[in-house]
Amino acid sequence: MKLCDFVIPADIDEARARLRELGDAAFPTAGGVSLHFLRFAEPKTAVDLTRLGLSGISRDNGRFTIGATTPVCDLQKHVAEGWVLDRVARRFVTQQIRNISTLGGNICRVFWWSDFPVALLALDASVAVRGESETVLSAEEFLARPLKLLKPGTLVVAIDIPAVESGAGFGYGKETRVGSSFSLATAAACVVVEGNRIKQARVAAGASLSMPQLLPAVGEKLAGETADREAIEKAVATGTEGLAWKGREGMSDPYAAELSRIIIADAITDAVAEART
Repeated sequence: MKLCDFVIPADIDEARARLRELGDAAFPTAGGVSLHFLRFAEPKTAVDLTRLGLSGISRDNGRFTIGATTPVCDLQKHVAEGWVLDRVARRFVTQQIRNISTLGGNICRVFWWSDFPVALLALDASVAVRGESETVLSAEEFLARPLKLLKPGTLVVAIDIPAVESGAGFGYGKETRVGSSFSLATAAACVVVEGNRIKQARVAAGASLSMPQLLPAVGEKLAGETADREAIEKAVATGTEGLAWKGREGMSDPYAAELSRIIIADAITDAVAEART
């Protein structure tokens, strides 16, 4: 994609005005990583979002609010009770890309290999979108149609996730050929355990599917089951029946399906172990 101009707004109102003015000729950017993967016939004007005050992580009432332009390296370094996105950030390609890629960018331009959507789906995150007014959408609602929601002059401003409290656990799994490769299979799970049973679970998978998605059938199968590996594997097997798995980089579709089920079960197992401790 070719850029023909570069605009640096000083605040959100100016950024929204320039995006509306430029329309389809605008390309909002913070880290710019997706430029490499996009193909547009017409040149675009880059609108830099890094000076709008949308970077940072704060906590209030048991929830974390993350500014849309917060770089992945900040998610990696952040330390707080109940904070889990550092586990996803550490597996996010290379340190150079972690330094420039942003959380907002990873969910606004969603590719099949995108890492953070599966974690946000499992955590039941919400996404704040600023247009003429501010709208808060669930991650599931937003990720189903991000480009349709983000019309010219509309911006993602923040992502909100719950802290993982006592009795709950989070697990994340990812498979790549080498550390800096595209994801071949990803999974995330957030579970609540009572005694030796799983009370509730949210599970998501990506990379080996056309797009990252929540797996509600797996969560339903897990609810009320004993928190052991055999029950987890059975719930994953039955809860993923009928999904259109897609092999990447030479993998067959059946191999991708089997690999993904193992990674999903591993993420759930890790989440259960954390919930117990």
